[in-house]
Amino acid sequence: MKRRSTSFSVVLFYFCFFFADIVFSELVVRFHSLGTDSGIPIFMILFALGTALLLAAVCAAFGNTGRRVVSFVFAALLLLIFAVQLVYYTFCDSFMSVAQVAMGGDALTHFGEAAMLEVRESAGGLIWLMLPILVLILLTALGLPRGQKTSWRAMLVEVVLFLVLHFGTVLCLPLSGTQIYSPYDIYHDTFVLGMSTRHFGILTSLRLEIRGLLFGSNTSGILQIPEEDDTHEEDDMPENTDSHENDDTPAPVEYDYNITDVDFTALAEQEEDARVKTLHEYFATQSGTKQNEYTGMFEGYNLIMICAESFSQHFIDEERTPALYKLATEGFIFNDYYNSVCDNTSNGEYALLTGLLPDTSLLGKGWTTFYSYNSFTTSKDNYLPFCLGNQYSSLGAGAYAVHNHTASYYGRNKTHPNMGYTFVAFNQGLKAVETYPTSDLSMMEQTLPLLLTQDENGEVQPFHAYFLTFSGHMPYTFGYNDMADKNKSLTDGLPYTNKTKAYIACNMELEYAVEYMLEQLEAAGALDNTLIMLTNDHYPYPLGLDFLAELAGRDMDAQFDKYRSGLLLWSASMEEPITVDAPCCSLDVLPTLSNLLGLEYDSRLLMGTDVFSTGEHIAVLADRSFVTDKVFYNCTNGEVTLREGVTELPEGYLEKYIALVKNKFTLSTEILYTDYYGKVYGE
Repeated sequence: MKRRSTSFSVVLFYFCFFFADIVFSELVVRFHSLGTDSGIPIFMILFALGTALLLAAVCAAFGNTGRRVVSFVFAALLLLIFAVQLVYYTFCDSFMSVAQVAMGGDALTHFGEAAMLEVRESAGGLIWLMLPILVLILLTALGLPRGQKTSWRAMLVEVVLFLVLHFGTVLCLPLSGTQIYSPYDIYHDTFVLGMSTRHFGILTSLRLEIRGLLFGSNTSGILQIPEEDDTHEEDDMPENTDSHENDDTPAPVEYDYNITDVDFTALAEQEEDARVKTLHEYFATQSGTKQNEYTGMFEGYNLIMICAESFSQHFIDEERTPALYKLATEGFIFNDYYNSVCDNTSNGEYALLTGLLPDTSLLGKGWTTFYSYNSFTTSKDNYLPFCLGNQYSSLGAGAYAVHNHTASYYGRNKTHPNMGYTFVAFNQGLKAVETYPTSDLSMMEQTLPLLLTQDENGEVQPFHAYFLTFSGHMPYTFGYNDMADKNKSLTDGLPYTNKTKAYIACNMELEYAVEYMLEQLEAAGALDNTLIMLTNDHYPYPLGLDFLAELAGRDMDAQFDKYRSGLLLWSASMEEPITVDAPCCSLDVLPTLSNLLGLEYDSRLLMGTDVFSTGEHIAVLADRSFVTDKVFYNCTNGEVTLREGVTELPEGYLEKYIALVKNKFTLSTEILYTDYYGKVYGE
């Protein structure tokens, strides 16, 4: 009896310690990242019970020396997991996916100094996280716990109890409902890292990601296939058209659909792969969007796309940034534009350039492609016919992608050529420099001569260029940011804090780059037939909403202002600005540009929509929230905010768009991991 009693005391000791360690650490990270009003999720506590018992059982299986070593290993591992998430959230304003571990070496090599600054900013939270291991050191020094190691019979009881606690918690999940994005749905089907962390905490979310990493997930089985696609339903045409015969009113123009000649029903009948077949069946129900009065408005034009690092529209100033101000006020004016991704450059690029949503978890691919670590690198061998690099290349025009940093980071030396670009980066057409960050102006000075080549008649050859800038990269601290230091004097006297001033100063290189680009285009006679687009990869999360609010001169909404962004679209040939009030996002850029340029694409196969198409529009955000002309829907907490002038929503409206957004994520994932475009077009 004594042996059982003392071994039980060992298990109880470690169970209490690890349960307190896990819950305490979860709350430290939670309150540091999401605020003290984020609450204490019950499922996080319930799952912590099982995890603590499992760790305690392992410790108790050893003798005195062994259990102390193992307990410190477990405590140190817990400290590492929670500390990494705390620092990463401070760094990126989001939780870290397991997928990001695969690129940890590259991140430390290129951004190590910036990361160390974020570690300093996280010092308060890190000190709190060290408290459990300090308590364990003290208790161990006092000789605790005392007792024999667990017998095999006791271990069997502990394992059974662990299974009861764990699966009992899993069985309780339906008590909170089984609707889309409920804890039950997040746990079993629709894993979203941000929502999983809110419901279950860091450890359980990590386990769910590893589960997906090891076994993958077939999400096509939960794909919702609507009977009718009424998202872009055309206005009903009048039945009696004879009235136009006796007056001067022109008959309504009948536009064709922006689709390709694909019979999805026939493809579905021939397909044996269940995932691909489900996609065929879904797209067979879609009509796509019609062309419109803006179709081909810039047909035959050159195209310059600029994805500006951490750019914010609030940076634009009529006097300080005249070139950017011209693009923002004299072209298309997008009043309700959002960047679908707010916290990751590669994912932001992917949404912008492919019109698809990135897979922010590992549930779609499994262990075999772990080192792809994001959707873009996973797509490097896929057929991507609608990417503008491939579109222009197929027309015989030069297509170049340029980044003023290393070629291999995020695998861009493989992903961007796959989109049809000649990729230019450090030591690959660009001179490598040691400044951090590097100059956008220098990038333009080195690459524009390549773009603006002239034939024997002195005419510039057709081209498309995609620039990924770097001058606006963190840290926004004078003394650590070479571009901020270079332009520091320009911020003297501005009524901002030093962090905001540093952000302005380093982004002045973008202004200079755009100004130089416009000058060179005009000098080469190519300005009037070039369409220029500029937006960002993500909002400036290292700056944070408080400092961004200072720059904007207004309060910021903690949810939607992270995604609200600027889309600049301009051509010197435009006679007057065109205002766009429809809500839209970075997913919509590709189909909108394709329509304006008169390029052939299939609107059914992109998750974004041409902003000039008829029907209701939606801005889809990476955390599954969305914006329409009627509502702001915050998916993280289910909060619904009606837009000004809207008193109530039509019946079923919210449910319809929640399902639509979920479908867009599911479709994007399936298109990516099945190389669906290659299946459709036989490539």
